[in-house]
Amino acid sequence: MFATQLIVSIFARYNNQRGASAVYHLFKGKKSGQTIQDVGLFQLHPFFSITPKLDKTQYDTYIEKLIQEQFILLTDENVSVTEKGYALIENFQAPGFDGWHFRGREHIFFRRLSLVVQTLSFLPHTMRFIPIERDGTTQRFVKGYLQYHEFQSVSFQRQFAQQLQHLLMRANVSDCAKQLFVYRLSGYGESGLTWHQLSEQFDEDVWSLQLLFVSCLHSVINDAREHAPLIHDLAQQIRIEQVLTQSTQKTAELFYKGYTLEQIAQYRRLKGSTIEDHFAEMAMNDPQFPLHQFVSEADAQTIKQHAKALNTTKLRALKEAMPHMSYFQIRLVLASKGES
Repeated sequence: MFATQLIVSIFARYNNQRGASAVYHLFKGKKSGQTIQDVGLFQLHPFFSITPKLDKTQYDTYIEKLIQEQFILLTDENVSVTEKGYALIENFQAPGFDGWHFRGREHIFFRRLSLVVQTLSFLPHTMRFIPIERDGTTQRFVKGYLQYHEFQSVSFQRQFAQQLQHLLMRANVSDCAKQLFVYRLSGYGESGLTWHQLSEQFDEDVWSLQLLFVSCLHSVINDAREHAPLIHDLAQQIRIEQVLTQSTQKTAELFYKGYTLEQIAQYRRLKGSTIEDHFAEMAMNDPQFPLHQFVSEADAQTIKQHAKALNTTKLRALKEAMPHMSYFQIRLVLASKGES
């Protein structure tokens, strides 16, 4: 049910302006200009790339079910939320997510944490056990972490347990999400539960549980920076601080060196439309982006006023209302308008 509600709530934000695949591309973290721009336009940063391995067939099954149950309708290739759909999400909340800054890397953190928890739980009994994580990179990281923190020290073990418990208690997520976090861990005499087992225990579909689990991971990692230094040390290079996609970052570096859009396209041997996508992403993420270099203040205000009056971010509709403006100019203003 959680996955169903989350999908419907995002379609509600799209306000009948996007097709059925829009949420799929958002959850997958597609780096296309449209998806990246939508993140800013509709304030969808928390949900970007929260399930980068999502199978399209699995997603389509959910969409078909939503249509059958009359939570959404397909109209003119766009999705609209029905009254029944709005009733479904009336009190729905999805706290904790921070997909824009993690993009699937939160699972690296959990693999590290899982192996540390397993090691510490076996320590009073034996140091001979089969590691829950077989990945060599994870094992090497954890080995270095444990040695650095003198893991056989009772003081370290106590502090580690206290900090992890503290993070879970203060996490701004549902109790179900916290329980999933704990049930996925393995220790001496107890193995973490599989998603199938958890699905039966919570009477919830697997994807919904996995989404809740991700929300807890995001909350724990973010809180660890200030409240749990021992846990934070396990999150090294997990959070993405450079929010621009790699290709856009290269374009941004050239732009701030004085290169024009046309020069950047020629230098990078990319289409002008691709560079325009990069500029829209820059406008969305950089509060200091010089919008005035491309659109006058008066025209920018006009675009915003039309978007509000027409209750749309559809480029074609806005272009028809302002034929003297280019699609690129409209996109830039909409992107900067969406910046939080």
